[in-house]
Amino acid sequence: HDFPNTSIFNSKETNRRQAIGTSLHRDKPASKKMLSTYSLPRRLSPLAMAMANNVMAHTSKPRLSFALGQNKNNASITTLSSSRMHFSHSTFPPRGINSTDLYNYHQKNMRCRRFSTSNVSHDPPSSTTDERSHHGRLPKDFLSTLRSLHPDLKISTNYYDLESHGHGESYHPSAPPDAVIYPKNENEIVDILRLCCRQVVDDITTITNKNTEAGDGITTVEVVSVIPYGAGTSLEGHLCFLHSGNGSDIDEIVDIPTSLFNNPGNDISDKFQKVRVKRKGGISIDMSFFQSIGEVASGDLFVKVGAGVTRNSLNAALRHTGMQFMVDPGADCTIGGMVACGASGTAAVKYGTMRENVLALRAVIPPTIVSSDIEISERNRPLVVQFGTNALKSSAGYDLPALLTGSEGTLGIITEVTLRLHPIPSNVVAASCAFDDLHSAAEAVAMIRMMGVPVSRCELLDEASVRAFNHSLYLGHGDSNKATESKSRNQQLSLQLQPMEVKPMLFLEFAGHSETSVMEDLAAAQSICMDYDGRNFAFASDEETRQALWAARHRLYYSAIALRSQDGDDGGATSRSTLVTDACVPLSCFADVVTATANDVKEFGVIGPCFGHAGDGNFHCILPMLENDSVEYKEKVSQVNANLIERAMSVGGTCTGEHGVGYGKKKYLECMYGTGGIAIMGAIKKALDPWNMMNPGKILDLKAISNLPL
Repeated sequence: HDFPNTSIFNSKETNRRQAIGTSLHRDKPASKKMLSTYSLPRRLSPLAMAMANNVMAHTSKPRLSFALGQNKNNASITTLSSSRMHFSHSTFPPRGINSTDLYNYHQKNMRCRRFSTSNVSHDPPSSTTDERSHHGRLPKDFLSTLRSLHPDLKISTNYYDLESHGHGESYHPSAPPDAVIYPKNENEIVDILRLCCRQVVDDITTITNKNTEAGDGITTVEVVSVIPYGAGTSLEGHLCFLHSGNGSDIDEIVDIPTSLFNNPGNDISDKFQKVRVKRKGGISIDMSFFQSIGEVASGDLFVKVGAGVTRNSLNAALRHTGMQFMVDPGADCTIGGMVACGASGTAAVKYGTMRENVLALRAVIPPTIVSSDIEISERNRPLVVQFGTNALKSSAGYDLPALLTGSEGTLGIITEVTLRLHPIPSNVVAASCAFDDLHSAAEAVAMIRMMGVPVSRCELLDEASVRAFNHSLYLGHGDSNKATESKSRNQQLSLQLQPMEVKPMLFLEFAGHSETSVMEDLAAAQSICMDYDGRNFAFASDEETRQALWAARHRLYYSAIALRSQDGDDGGATSRSTLVTDACVPLSCFADVVTATANDVKEFGVIGPCFGHAGDGNFHCILPMLENDSVEYKEKVSQVNANLIERAMSVGGTCTGEHGVGYGKKKYLECMYGTGGIAIMGAIKKALDPWNMMNPGKILDLKAISNLPL
């Protein structure tokens, strides 16, 4: 279709109308509420949609005209007319911004700036582009040097690529990188990491003289922060470029072992020397090109995959083998990201987490020795390491694959993973059971586990979760016509979804090689549920009915967010404004802790369905928020999260069962592991990444390596 030139904003327009084909007054400013009411065509490029959505999300009174259409090659195009204004964050956060100030910074800096449409492109800029004008935080020759070493390397400084790589699927404010780099092999990653930590050229004449950048005789080392990127589905701010701390370490002077320099100068008698460490922006290493999937040999129970392969694509490729990768976190994450965050999910009760399913991995570890040389040498070369073997078990040396599992990109970049596989079960039965109270349901779960009933999945939903599911079936929000239309659409589906009784619900799944064994397990679980006053126990073995039976659990995340949607308004909750809690406790304490958390939600008057992977003691609250929520409401949400974590740790549990630490839960680690545990983690970090270039500010707050002992 040829879309006509159209101006889409008008403050007096009150009805929802499509932007395409609608003639509106071009010169009248629009209100923020007005901007949210227009639906754009779906057949637009990501650039077109991102530009339009960015205007709608971040602008209060724009004066702008869009021209949306397709060029002669049937590619969607977007141009701007009139004032050619680009609505976006006018600047990126300053280096070293404190994570607690990120939100205020972005609110302050969402404004429009003029630009030329010739700068809007998906293509990476040419090497002749004035790089410092687009990404001034990086060293001035960083990208040009990288392009000279690898002319085919894909590099993007496009605003929308940067923005999408600066956040995950959580409420944490976006903090974008200065460039996104898409390597295709380990050699490219080696060169990228080597260039991210360099001694300033002017300083290498000699360390003892005053001919240094600052004129004080102190050597300067420029460090570019690096964050590996998978699918962007993390939930604890893992992808935000915090640039390590509150700003005091952006130009810090530290004592560095002289052995860490490739050109230490004439006098190396001193064990340590003072070095000025300068943080020079950050880059995102997108692993999407690492898509290899190895062959599964007959009789083997493992497969080698590239870090960029997603969970669903891997299982699709394995289907003909009769084998499957069983870790299921819900989202279609990349394997590298799942390893980095120590993911698990609904099937962990039977098949374990990523820690139990990673046999081996390859990774690129950042360089420890720096120099100013462009050419690579053995001294300043990042290490490409192989941890683990293809054997299903090993007792040889330290468990190095486990060291990088859960490291959240702070120790290196994972490039390949050897995963444990399991046979696809030939018989699967799903079941559900209602309970009068949450505590009884949780106690039933503990008894099922203690009796050794082999469940494949075991999920617990509170009343608020069931209410969210029922609400999702009728999204009219009180409008009977819309409710009828929504119900009609659902009835046309093959899955006949019906509202459920608003009671705590337990969802179970059993899988095995024979129908007899599976039904025996089902009967044992049913008997236990009845002992705890369970009722309406239902089960099904055909896939379609199983999906319908578990629909409340499968749809829970978006159903919970929809509880705070506001039809026709721009203040509806989204995944980017939702806090998803995560804690794990011993099974003996699970009933008390999850019940107390559900009571907190009620007492604080916030909206937050509670649910859990009850079979292993892991549970969550989904706490959607609105942009216009009061400070008091947001503080209540934070308090629910804090109470949940403190309650879990008080009974010997953990502050995170599967989401990871990121920067949101760093403060809880010392409470869990004590000063000694934190010191050991810091020693490992400093040994593998002494310049703190890998995802700084996550898990631990560390500066560059110093002469402090363990």
